[in-house]
Parts: sequence; C-alpha cells; structure tokens
Amino acid sequence: MASRKNKYYKRPDGLYEAIRTINGKRKAFRGRSPQEVEQKMIAYKGEAERGRLFREVAEEWEEIHFPTLAPNTLKGYRPASRRAIEHFGDTPIRQIKAPDIKRFINEFARAGKGQASRAQKTVTNQLLVLNLIMGYAAENGEIDFNPCANVSIPKDLSKKRREAASSADEAKVKNAADVWLLPYFILYTGLRKGEALALTYGDIDLKKKIIHVTKSVYHISNKPYIKKPKTEAGIRIVPILDPLTPKIPKRRKKELYLFSDDGGKTPLTEMQYQKHWERFVEATGITCTAHQLRHSFATMLFECGIPVKDAQDLLGHSTAAMTQDIYTHIRDAHREETAQLINQKLRKK
Repeated sequence: MASRKNKYYKRPDGLYEAIRTINGKRKAFRGRSPQEVEQKMIAYKGEAERGRLFREVAEEWEEIHFPTLAPNTLKGYRPASRRAIEHFGDTPIRQIKAPDIKRFINEFARAGKGQASRAQKTVTNQLLVLNLIMGYAAENGEIDFNPCANVSIPKDLSKKRREAASSADEAKVKNAADVWLLPYFILYTGLRKGEALALTYGDIDLKKKIIHVTKSVYHISNKPYIKKPKTEAGIRIVPILDPLTPKIPKRRKKELYLFSDDGGKTPLTEMQYQKHWERFVEATGITCTAHQLRHSFATMLFECGIPVKDAQDLLGHSTAAMTQDIYTHIRDAHREETAQLINQKLRKK
C-alpha cells in the first residue's frame, strides 16, 4: 500500500498539492502537509454534498443582476434581497423548500405582532426577488427546481393607494407658488417628481402652451442623472394650464434646467430637493407629498370629465388600466363624500 505522502505532489514552494475531480469539476487542494490537504478535501466534499449557502448564491446573483437594473427598480430589489439573505442566509440553498418560502412570505406580510399587514405591492416584490434568486440557483444547477414556483402571497392583503392631497393642502400650494414653484407645477401638470426635475426651458413652449416630457431625473448617492422614460407612454406632451402660465419664468436659455440651485446648469441633487421640500413644508404647513399632488391633478381630470384614455395620455401611464384604477378610486371616494353630505342633511331634517 502506497504511503499517504505518495498521493500528493510536493510543489517547489514546499506545499503539498492534490488535484481531484469532484462532481465533474477539477479542484486543486494545497496544504503544508498531506494531512492538511486531506482535511481540505474532506471539508470540500462535505460542502459539495451540502450545497452552497443561500447567502453565497444570493450575493452572487446581486453582483450579476444589480448593475443591469434601473435605479428605481434597484431601490425595491436591494432591501428585498437583504431581507431574504437575513432570513435564509446560513441555510444551504438545497434545503430551502416551498413551505419554507411560504412561511417566510406569510410572516413578512403580517409585519409583526400587533402591526398592520404590509401592502400587497410590497409583499409581491419580496416574493418576486426571492423567485429571481431561486430561479438563478436552478439555472446554475445549485438546486433541481425553483421552490418559489407555486408560492403565492396571502389573498387578504390591502392594495395601498396613494391618495390625492387634501383640499387644504391644495389651497396652500396654490397660494405659495412664489415660495417654490415645483409643488404648484406638479399640481397643474401631473408630472412625476423626476420628470419635473429634468425639465429644461427648451422643453417648455409658452407660445403653444405645451410641455414636452421626454426624460426624468434619478439620483445615485445624491447625484442627479438623466434617463429616458421606462415606457413609450412616459414620452408625452402636457398642456400648460392657464393658472401655471404666468408662473413660468420667461426668456431663459433652452439648455438651463427649470429647477436648479446653480442657475440652471444641473438638476437638483436629492439633498437639495429634500431641503427645498422641507422649507416649503415649514413655510406652508402642508402634509402631502409630491406624488399626492400628481394624484390631485388626476382628480382634477376626473372632475372635469376627461375620458380615461385622454387622462392616461396626460399622466403618462403605460396602460389604461392604471388610469382606470385611479379613476375608480376617485369615484368611490366621491360617492362616500356624497353619502355623508346626504346623511348630514337628513339628520338636520
């Protein structure tokens, strides 16, 4: 019987080396002694049989896929991936089965004892990211099949809606256009925050009373960047309504940004935007967000009887269903307000 030393090659640097084929892959093991090489081979075989940890696969997936994602998509994917790693991190990925995924999703959806359930969109996004990680693992032979394939989110989750700004907030914004134009601008155009921040004077045609929406601002580590809309629907023409016309500065160079802190050379950074918004809130007392003012514009369209298809075009929605959903919600809210008014009058009688 050959001695253990003869099983290994002693390299010029003094280390012992053994090359073995394990699960179809050639692997080199090195150590200061044959015993150390042997121990490394045993440990590697154990790991190969166990499979990689969820954390290792998920972090590899992040390295490959995160650089390909749009900034806004990444904002949702990154925390969802971190939550999955925190929960499954040290578990061998082969051991994670559909019931484990279902249990995790249900626990996440409930948010915690004594807390309200999370919104449907948040839970759906969590399952989506976990599905992508497991799908990557299946494609690369880490697991035989994706355990997320037949897992669904709880059916009783609320579909969180973003309400329009209150009438009081709308009135405050209308009276404070000279404090800061952006909130007033969004209220009367329905633009998304990023779309408004990306506007240059060249995008605004005061003679024709139209605004060309062709781009958007997004931020990475506070710095602003310009991107094209995610869908063709995002590229659109929005009318300049009469209340907004006199508020827009005239005779400016076309390449200058409308909302800027350096004379129009660059869009606002995320920090600059936040400071402007905080100062505006302090000056006016509003409690709404910029996106709620966009919904106020949608409410304005509904109240003016603008058809869903035309409202879809003005809001830049990719599908009419998105606009219809907002219109339905507004209609339901108006119905409730009408019922309250009728009940108040009935009580007086």
